[in-house]
Amino acid sequence: MTNEYETMPDEYGDYLDSIPEDIASLLPDGLFSENSGEVGEAVAKMSEFSYLLRTLLSLVGVKLSDCAVILAHVCGLLLLSAVCRTLRTSFRVESVAKAFSFCTALVITLCLISESYQCISSVTEYFNTLCNMTTATVPLMGALYAMGGNVAAAVASSAGLAAFLTILEQLVTKSIVPFCGICMSFSLVNGLDPSLRTGTLVSTLKKNYTTVLSFLMMLLIAMLSAQTTLGARQDSLVMKSAKFAAGNWIPVVGGSVGELLRTVSSGVGYLRGAVGISGILLLLLSLLPTLVELFLLRTTWQLSASLADMLGCDGEKKLLEEFSSLLGYLIAAVSISSSVLLLSFTLLIHCASALG
Repeated sequence: MTNEYETMPDEYGDYLDSIPEDIASLLPDGLFSENSGEVGEAVAKMSEFSYLLRTLLSLVGVKLSDCAVILAHVCGLLLLSAVCRTLRTSFRVESVAKAFSFCTALVITLCLISESYQCISSVTEYFNTLCNMTTATVPLMGALYAMGGNVAAAVASSAGLAAFLTILEQLVTKSIVPFCGICMSFSLVNGLDPSLRTGTLVSTLKKNYTTVLSFLMMLLIAMLSAQTTLGARQDSLVMKSAKFAAGNWIPVVGGSVGELLRTVSSGVGYLRGAVGISGILLLLLSLLPTLVELFLLRTTWQLSASLADMLGCDGEKKLLEEFSSLLGYLIAAVSISSSVLLLSFTLLIHCASALG
């Protein structure tokens, strides 16, 4: 079996090293093999619905119970706030009543900040993982394209991924924490003092941030898809011209060379497919736990906001809605940023080998 398949390039091992340990421990052993046939079998197992569902549940199973505990705590605080809001009418001094309301809102705010900070830390950790995966993908893509004779496609893909890595490291990863901190600060001010209307400003910041991020990723996707596809077509044209010339000038040897190149092309194509599909699956396994955590916590804040509205806690309701909205934009930012690497693996699978 070892002689029937291509040997995995060394860069593939470096790419697997960039995968987080909690995900790597759940992967089939064949995925770490040097033989493309064993890797292909492992990828086929990974693509099964039962495996994906089981792996996803093992990665995010604890999150559901954590969010249930958070929801119970916030609901308890909201009930306490509603009781205090009723009792404060007995205070004849208005300043005491406002202080009472401020304290209850502050306790809920601290709970929101604590849980949201952990969620933002998870997002930051995912972006760091995405940077590591992209760093390891650049030489891997170059090696796989070059093995199939797609030299121009290898250069285009490496250039596109290098640009994506620069934007990801310098813009997204370094800006996500300050951006969330600013939004949380304005939301806190608006929740504690509704007379300061900062909701429009926060909404504008969120929309502009995701708009800029979407625009940059759209440019990267357009550049990566156009240059890689055109490079692959150019490489195929050059290789076909070379085989045609060899077949006319040296008929017997040229025909043998053509058959040999087609055989090599089939092996390289299989290797590309195995690596490309495994890359997509590994990216999804790294992405989905973060998305599920964000979605569950966002749902928790939305349910809490609904309860706050029922209890007449208007300030707490606005605060919960703002934090829920922030998590929605984080979901968009994480998904948008992952699209470039996802497209690069898709292009790797669909771009034909120039040797074929």
